[in-house]
Amino acid sequence: MSLVAAFADITRSGFPLSASGEGRDLPNAFWNSYVYWLPPGLLGLALTLFYLNPFIGDWDALDYTISSLKGEPSPMALGRSLFTLFNFALYTFAHKVFGVGPDKAYVLFKFAVVAQVPLAVIMCWILARDLTRSLSAATLAGLMIAVSPVVVLYGSQVMTEVPSLWLLAAALIVHLRGLKSRRVWLVLGGAALLGLAVNLRETNAFYFPWLALAPFVAGWKFNRRTIGIVAASLLVFILFAAGPFALWFALSAGYRAQWYIWLDSGRREAARHPFTLSNLKPFFAYFFLVAPVVFVSLPFALFNEWRQRRWRLLLLAAGVGLFANVTLISYYSTVINWRYFVTGLPAMAPLAANFLLNPGTARLKSPRLAFASLMALLLVVALSMGVLLRTR
Repeated sequence: MSLVAAFADITRSGFPLSASGEGRDLPNAFWNSYVYWLPPGLLGLALTLFYLNPFIGDWDALDYTISSLKGEPSPMALGRSLFTLFNFALYTFAHKVFGVGPDKAYVLFKFAVVAQVPLAVIMCWILARDLTRSLSAATLAGLMIAVSPVVVLYGSQVMTEVPSLWLLAAALIVHLRGLKSRRVWLVLGGAALLGLAVNLRETNAFYFPWLALAPFVAGWKFNRRTIGIVAASLLVFILFAAGPFALWFALSAGYRAQWYIWLDSGRREAARHPFTLSNLKPFFAYFFLVAPVVFVSLPFALFNEWRQRRWRLLLLAAGVGLFANVTLISYYSTVINWRYFVTGLPAMAPLAANFLLNPGTARLKSPRLAFASLMALLLVVALSMGVLLRTR
């Protein structure tokens, strides 16, 4: 089966859903649930346009733009070739059809990222829906993504954060659907998509524990067949993650020379920012800024989920997302850059949303009132963060 078929499976109905995670069933077809996923997607787009960056973005954005115009990977890390080559194809088309010049290429690339903001939010909504089996929890999780300052600010820059977010969520959705339906081709397709996501942002590689553990948490038997499928999915993941870079590195002497320059620069930068206990301060500060509600509620959500249900996929996803973020503490750039912490957000937000919704419903005696109250909380926090960021 093709990866196109895997993507098509994302928007098909999957599991019985209800607004609160239990009780009466609601129509679970994606298009019938638009009142749940469309508002977060539109909010994310509106916030991105409101905070639209008039310039190209970070220094990395200039590197991406140059590489995209050349039609080659960036010399940084594993090249982020999926981003630069997509931009190259987009520019080639726009140049031939509309006469867009290289001096306006960054505008084209920037608005291509803007267009992907609602896609990223909606993909995260689908992932949350499939994990929590709750439309309301999924909507809260989608709002957490939509109002994240990193998504808002980097959603209008020539950067890989937003494209990486939606492809990461899509990979987890496809893999999860494969686990639930026992369709091996979807499991392998999800692994391939996760590997491709590494070609947008290398930190997505820290989701590899999901591929190894999720089948067993999903109830697959611990036998030779399952172990073989897990091994095959890890092999596919590695192939799609490292293959494009390895191929380009082997075939292009010019690219190798540029990559070694980047490597030397990275080593010198790492020496200037060695790992110390003082790294914990920016680590927690940036983690909080990326998603304040998720950061505050996650420890309680993890403990509550483990105490009540032990291992299940919702808990595993949050744990893997947390693992991805915690792993960043050893990376020198973490102490000076906050955007990396969006990596674990798609997997952590569903558990946080589900945790907040359930006691809220029990206390207020009304699912609708609990849902509305939590939406108001998220919007107030987002407004506060917006004022803070706007005045900086």
